[in-house]
Amino acid sequence: MPSLIPRDEVIRRIREEGGDPPCLMCAVAARRVGDLHVVFEDDEALVFLPRYVRRWGELCVMPKTHVTSFVALEADTWLHWQTLVRRSTRVVERLMQPRRCYVTMTGSAAGELTQSSEHLHTHILPISDASDRPSKALSWEEGVLVATREEWLTLRAQYVAAFDAER
Repeated sequence: MPSLIPRDEVIRRIREEGGDPPCLMCAVAARRVGDLHVVFEDDEALVFLPRYVRRWGELCVMPKTHVTSFVALEADTWLHWQTLVRRSTRVVERLMQPRRCYVTMTGSAAGELTQSSEHLHTHILPISDASDRPSKALSWEEGVLVATREEWLTLRAQYVAAFDAER
């Protein structure tokens, strides 16, 4: 099972793995920030397991096009992205069987910050505790879950199979 490490350690690891790229999400898509556990990928979008999470089983869905505002977001990119978000959320619900999922669309107007990218993307977090709140589930203040390579590969294989079955 994944272990909890402090936020400062995660930030150190992220910087060691990929420096301080101009856009973290673009660096993820280009495979420039450490291991990437892809669940689904096509020319337009990427669905992957973030390596530093607050809830085990979290998925991230992002358009590959560098887009930082909804004004700049093309309708076809939005539709494809949101179709993948729906599909991904159904996979998380089926596989993790949480009480509910938090689906949060993020992107920072403040530019690139640690734990935040200006590139629009969506996180899907399985929530098991009825008292869990978004502010707690999304914050790294209480630590971040990390896993072994084997744990990631096992989870990825389960997600890929479930994603392929969810059409």
